[in-house]
Amino acid sequence: MSEKGRAVLKTILTIVIAIVVVVGVLEFLLFKQLSQYTKVPAPSKELSPGTFLLKVNEIPFTASDGADLHGWLIQGKPGCPVLIIAHEYGSNRSEMLGKLETLISSLNKQGYWIFLFNFRGHGQSSTPSALGYKEQEDLRAAFTEVLKYKQIEPRIGVLGIGMGAIAAIQTCGDVDSVKFVILDSVYDDIPAQLSQKITTEYPFVQFAEPALLYAVGLNMRPITGVKSPTMNLEEMMPKLYPKPVLFVESTPLSPGARRLYDAAKEPKELIQLGETASGELIGEVRERYKNELEDKILQYFPPSLKQQTIEIMK
Repeated sequence: MSEKGRAVLKTILTIVIAIVVVVGVLEFLLFKQLSQYTKVPAPSKELSPGTFLLKVNEIPFTASDGADLHGWLIQGKPGCPVLIIAHEYGSNRSEMLGKLETLISSLNKQGYWIFLFNFRGHGQSSTPSALGYKEQEDLRAAFTEVLKYKQIEPRIGVLGIGMGAIAAIQTCGDVDSVKFVILDSVYDDIPAQLSQKITTEYPFVQFAEPALLYAVGLNMRPITGVKSPTMNLEEMMPKLYPKPVLFVESTPLSPGARRLYDAAKEPKELIQLGETASGELIGEVRERYKNELEDKILQYFPPSLKQQTIEIMK
């Protein structure tokens, strides 16, 4: 090989090595960042139901895979059903209590038991978050836990927000005790959601968003232990039938939520508000959210079976 040829080859090898090093460093940083998302810091000060004069039981419990979980069971009237509130990623039971206190207090006065709990990786749990892929096991454990209380009528309603809505789709279809499902701010693509979170925190990487999305998907396997980053929630939606499903979304409706709504069977309903429980609920927006959801819960999931349940209009 000529001197010129060797120089060209050396240049090419240098460029290739540089690319490999840069890609390796970027992958390391991405993996580190995603790993940090698996443990959400607990709130420095936790708001308690006792603050609002609600009678509560502190309940530590465990998922089938050993994840340690913590819940509050707000006591309702004997013979009334329970509403389980499953928070979004990055939130916790205390934050949900603060946001939804008016709804929770009003329903509780009408007899409902309310169960708020922290998903794995949130609050006091030492088990890492699975970012939405395994949280269905936490919700299943919550079903089992609340049904241990014989004062509770074995009817369950679920209000799932974001990641909690994903867990609800994955679990509620095969649980007979679940009679009503509310999906607030649901999404169908966890890697896309995480990619958006990263680009929000680090705007300078927005130019590489397609590559970032692909890389995030690849990293889900080693970080969460799942076989595939794809959940196929659209295929699960019909399994919720015949339970009424209420979608709560902001305006405009996200493409992912639209796909899931279209995949759901009747009875189903969509209400669009200026804000949902994944955002800021204050003032008139908070009051509207409370009123809209309370009306639907009383309509499709009444505190007593003696009350007539009105079917969702098709």
